[in-house]
Amino acid sequence: MTDKTLDYQASGVSISAQDEAINAFRQDVESTHGPEVIAGVGAFGAAFCPDLAGYTAPVFVSSTDSLGTKTILHGRFGTWQNAGRDVVGCVVNDVICSGARPIFFLDYVALNKVVPAQIHEMVGKGIAAACREIGCALIGGEIAEMRDVYQPGDFDLVGFAMGLVDRPAMLDGSDCQAGSILIGLASNGVHCNGFSLVRAALAGLPEEQWTVVDERLGESLADALLRPTICYSNAVQAVYQAGLLQAAAHISGGGLQDNVPRVIPDSLDVEVDRCSIPILPVFDIIQSHGNISRDEMWHVFNMGIGFVLVVSPENADRVLALTADNSPRVIGRLISGSGSARLVFRD
Repeated sequence: MTDKTLDYQASGVSISAQDEAINAFRQDVESTHGPEVIAGVGAFGAAFCPDLAGYTAPVFVSSTDSLGTKTILHGRFGTWQNAGRDVVGCVVNDVICSGARPIFFLDYVALNKVVPAQIHEMVGKGIAAACREIGCALIGGEIAEMRDVYQPGDFDLVGFAMGLVDRPAMLDGSDCQAGSILIGLASNGVHCNGFSLVRAALAGLPEEQWTVVDERLGESLADALLRPTICYSNAVQAVYQAGLLQAAAHISGGGLQDNVPRVIPDSLDVEVDRCSIPILPVFDIIQSHGNISRDEMWHVFNMGIGFVLVVSPENADRVLALTADNSPRVIGRLISGSGSARLVFRD
């Protein structure tokens, strides 16, 4: 029992700060909307009415993910806009593996304290901008200020994406065959996976080694690690709409060896020419500081390839041309299998 007057702000939640944050990014969010968005910012539930013309059996494909412990570094270095782009890339890249076109996105931000300028950077200049570039509507989200759960500076960021694909044209790997070509699309760094290992490897590194320009990287280590995940939606849709795609894999946690076999039949194996993949310098730095084995590096990280397309040999040149903006390269092939769809590295 207390004689003090208690209000919500005194207990750790500022309604006015949340309102200010929403008003700041409202225009950015609404710029991603088309006529399909029936209710967006401000509604209790976002509403989306998709145009299903041309679909014989429309299938909704969804995915959700967070940035994991990469949020610790985003918070430490204040890279809020990159964090927003990160969550779009890591979630949408899963949806497009089926051939689906991303149609809408929602976000959830949980943190110790709402700072409107930071939320605007993350949602308005990060998430909304990334959604706009791929023609995906950002239709809703949530900001949760929880000072008893998160320490000052801590936050979590989660995304949810919905895609649409026609069931007869859904990618299921059935068109794959021995001799099919693997085309890798370049990553720009670590993306969002393996940051618990990254932070362990770099623990105790002096602050100046995080922030000074490293000649091997051409930028600081912090900048290299906090580059946002590339969203491959436009490139993948170009190949898919041209009818050239047999299968597609997002190279996230588990690296090439765990992710490519997920999208091919058990009757086939995957052969990757490791020498065809130029390893990005940031991975060399992580490996040397952490004394991490080569096998562990390739099993945890993307090592420079963020997405893999499986195509027929006769279509490889066309696919390379369609994805030229993503520095594509032939990295391997499918071979007659062992019965368990495994990946084999060739050096």
